[in-house]
Amino acid sequence: MNGGNKVKYNSLAALAAAGLLLSVGGASAADLGGDCCADLEERVAELEATTARKGNRKVSLTITGWVSEGIMWWDDGTESNVYVAHDSTDLASNVSFTGTANINSDVEAGYQINIFFDHANALFQTQDNDNANFGVNLQRAFWWLKSNTLGKVSIGMQSAAADNATILTDFTGTLFQHNTVTFEGTSMALTPEGGTRSGANNVGFLIGRPNGTLGALLNCNTYRQGIANDCLGDRTNSVRYDTPTFAGFSASASWGEDDRYEGTVRYAGEGGGFKYAFATSYGEVNGDNDALGSRTDFLGNPIDAGYFQIGGTIKHLASALWFHGHYGTQDTDNAVISPGDGEAYYLKAGWSPKLNSLGTTHFIGEFRQNLDTYGASYQVGSGDLCGAYGVNGGGIGAACGAAAAATDVDAVGSEVTSFGLGLVQEIDAASMNLWIKYRHFESEIDFRNTATGARGTQDFQDIDLVFAGAHIFF
Repeated sequence: MNGGNKVKYNSLAALAAAGLLLSVGGASAADLGGDCCADLEERVAELEATTARKGNRKVSLTITGWVSEGIMWWDDGTESNVYVAHDSTDLASNVSFTGTANINSDVEAGYQINIFFDHANALFQTQDNDNANFGVNLQRAFWWLKSNTLGKVSIGMQSAAADNATILTDFTGTLFQHNTVTFEGTSMALTPEGGTRSGANNVGFLIGRPNGTLGALLNCNTYRQGIANDCLGDRTNSVRYDTPTFAGFSASASWGEDDRYEGTVRYAGEGGGFKYAFATSYGEVNGDNDALGSRTDFLGNPIDAGYFQIGGTIKHLASALWFHGHYGTQDTDNAVISPGDGEAYYLKAGWSPKLNSLGTTHFIGEFRQNLDTYGASYQVGSGDLCGAYGVNGGGIGAACGAAAAATDVDAVGSEVTSFGLGLVQEIDAASMNLWIKYRHFESEIDFRNTATGARGTQDFQDIDLVFAGAHIFF
């Protein structure tokens, strides 16, 4: 997700010219003596020592990134407030350093280093914490060798083969503001209908998916990373291979993170008045204990898991109407999570006309649903569900009060439904966009007394968000 204008340092000729201007501009006529050239050389050397430049005059350096900030109003049915925020670590203000060098007419080498600046993350903010963040962190650091005929191999901290597979089929210009991942409100504590919100469990998303939060019902058991509809998300230390594009098709495969395997197939094209892009991917992780340790859920339980996703985008060019969709399903082999599987849907449609001289205007509507993705936050036989809601009233509280032991009450299903609206205005002259979006979340969890077999459903108060801000690219 790079964009905007690129700053390149391609030649020392520009530095020499700058040095000449500086030395002439900063000197009087009396200074133009026999040592003028020595003074110019000294100034150029000084600029070279303090300026990012090409390594040994062969490897380019490109600096890109964006600044992302906004204001978010939220209402959880009990309390409302307004925060300054940005939309997740992935979309936080960041800078990327990228370079390439041509080895021959077919092969190039390259690298990327990406750093993000996280100070008020809407993904982690809670009712009691408006400044939750990771601070300044490395997001990517990897190198690659690329052949136009054989493909590309990259090694390091990077997106694995299936990361953002369906998300990146979205070419509509609205990916930043509206995508399949639930980036805001996830750490907000839920209030049971007929009960009260648990302040004790409102500890934020920073330490996992805490019980009592919306994020506890938007979990990915698959990899300990990714949220809701992005279960192959986040960067990993991995080895990745990307094929060349042939007739619109391309593929990727990767290995990393202690036996994590992923593969993706993509297709993009244009015809019949439409532009389209599609992708499908599968990944799995081996959680068996070995000499190197094991893959575990957030509570340390080993997992074997797989995740499948498919999605794409189609746009009618003449009318500027478009549609984007995603479907994902996870399969977790973990005896302490029941059922351990889950499904996620995301649908987005819009219209992107050019109504003014500033740039394209995007009108967006979206719908998402997550089924049985409560995941590792509510362990079978642990009493976690009673710990989150048992003293707060509502149906779960009544079930926990009637149970012989808190460990008899378990989560057996969940549902989160969300819809939203948005408006994005591109400002081409400033490599900028202004945006505003509204999102509404409805959630419930199914529970069962494992001793008696009695079942129930706990509804939670709705959460509403209005988030407005801007991205400016460089």
